[in-house]
Amino acid sequence: MKHEVEIQLKIRKEFKDWSGYDIQNFQDDLEVKCKSTVSEKWFYNHFKNENEKLPRVDVLNLLSFYCGYKNWDDFKFQNETKTPSIKGSRSIWLLTVLILVMGASTAFWMSSGTKNRIIICHDAYTHEPILAKNVQLEWGGVNAKISNTTSVIWSIKVNEKDTLFVDGAYYKAKKVVLNPDLMGDTLIIELLPDDYALMLNYFSRATSSNWEKRSKQLREAIHDDAKLFQVHEDLNGIEMLNKQEFIDRLILPVNSLKNLEILHIVYKDNQIYRLRFVQKIK
Repeated sequence: MKHEVEIQLKIRKEFKDWSGYDIQNFQDDLEVKCKSTVSEKWFYNHFKNENEKLPRVDVLNLLSFYCGYKNWDDFKFQNETKTPSIKGSRSIWLLTVLILVMGASTAFWMSSGTKNRIIICHDAYTHEPILAKNVQLEWGGVNAKISNTTSVIWSIKVNEKDTLFVDGAYYKAKKVVLNPDLMGDTLIIELLPDDYALMLNYFSRATSSNWEKRSKQLREAIHDDAKLFQVHEDLNGIEMLNKQEFIDRLILPVNSLKNLEILHIVYKDNQIYRLRFVQKIK
């Protein structure tokens, strides 16, 4: 499976040598082709480091589809038929059967405890529902988004003891441990707004003559070693800005960063450390 993923992404180096940029490209490619992806933590656990534990069957299905197969069963079947028979290799045959039996058992065990849950995210201040497209859920190694612009609910199948990681470009990340004894089929999760992200969004849309004040606020909000990436969708490329370049573009009278939309944000020492954004042209 790892070899097939390498072929799809065309990165000619071993997984242990992948950079954070390589991982991000892989996640983005998964998102484009499969409408779902895996987390960076999952990548480190299963690809970048050696891990004997088989990933969840839904992740195996996702990666199999990414590699051109219908699902995990189709991947196993097609690769079994490609494996040449070796005369006298009874031990290899037994090992293959054992692996398949263990994989089937794992898939059954993982699916037997799953249940459909309705997830609704609320703004912690306004208590209004948040559009599902504005948040991202991760559970069991699966990282998923909803493209529907009007939906406010998630309907997902999760294990009763799964941990949900909820995040959004304009909301602070939150971890929720599912407890079937304390919850019904619907779970409402309150998310705190991300003040710095909202400030950047506002600055890119509002006009002001007090450039010095805004510059001071941005210098306090952004880490000195920050790297800020602007995605250029029309050119299928990305540009990296340092702290001062970003501030200048955002607040100077000739503003080149109108209608900024944040895609991903990471903090260090309570300051913006990594930012990935796109400029929406109206």
